[in-house]
Amino acid sequence: MDCNRGDGGDCKPETTDPDPVEDKGRTIAFTAKLAICNSYPTHKGPLIFTNVLVNEGDGYSPNNGIFTCPRSGFYHFDVHASTYGRAQFMLYKNGQNVVSAYHTTLSDRRSQMASIGSVIQLSEGDKVWVELWGCGRNDIFATVDNDTVFLGFRFG
Repeated sequence: MDCNRGDGGDCKPETTDPDPVEDKGRTIAFTAKLAICNSYPTHKGPLIFTNVLVNEGDGYSPNNGIFTCPRSGFYHFDVHASTYGRAQFMLYKNGQNVVSAYHTTLSDRRSQMASIGSVIQLSEGDKVWVELWGCGRNDIFATVDNDTVFLGFRFG
């Protein structure tokens, strides 16, 4: 019987979606903000976003700033950095640069936003983080009304 022809019967719509009962808990997503006290970092290495807004799937660690992939698949990551001067940061996967940003403020010294993002194929256990680079201070900051955020999610 062809359900699309409308000839009745016990037609059930076809679906390619996974079984919703078997797929509970499949959402993996996080958003974390830079704490005000961590503004203007002077170190190289991971930038740690300690204010976690969402951490579905528990992949992101606010202790070290690293997302550890709990389930293989394609993921999208974004970094939006408020900056008042120079900002140098990269999105790292397992210690390798995926995308990077180098930003300098215009001569009028107004705060601006520098952003990078990428879709990355991950295997379980892979690690992704925001890596600071360059020498000296990065002018990446957070205030009560101006955020710097790191976010990621798995495509269904």
